[in-house]
Amino acid sequence: MIRLLALLTVTLLAACAPQSGDVTSENLGLSGSFTAQRVISDDPHHVLLGHMIEVTRNGETLRALVISQRRDGVHRLSLREAWSGGVRLPYSATSRRLDGCTHGHCRDNSIGMIFLSEALYAHARVHGLRAYLVGREGNVEIHAPADLVASLGT
Repeated sequence: MIRLLALLTVTLLAACAPQSGDVTSENLGLSGSFTAQRVISDDPHHVLLGHMIEVTRNGETLRALVISQRRDGVHRLSLREAWSGGVRLPYSATSRRLDGCTHGHCRDNSIGMIFLSEALYAHARVHGLRAYLVGREGNVEIHAPADLVASLGT
């Protein structure tokens, strides 16, 4: 249920502007907010962007770091796991069907999401979230700074 909620939210955010905002869908019974998109990995071969989302539906709240790749015309990353400090994080790759314009940038590919438990969210608000994503191309280090996480809902 929670992953379906997340995928619905990402779909709703597909045409949003690069600044933060709120999302509400009376038809789906959900409400929430999202942060502005920021660079979370600036590797010489690819750039990853991230933004935070918080969505509530039927009393259930989900928080996630949504990750996208700036299209470079060369390759598309295929990432399947997220790790931080030797701990596997709850990560879900997104479908290619979600590609297109995200946050007003038609050069972005949706990659996936890291779901944040209450404890991980509280830690990331203070310390940020450092992790690495694992895929067939190897590991990709990311860093979502604390101010990005803390800006959720403000």
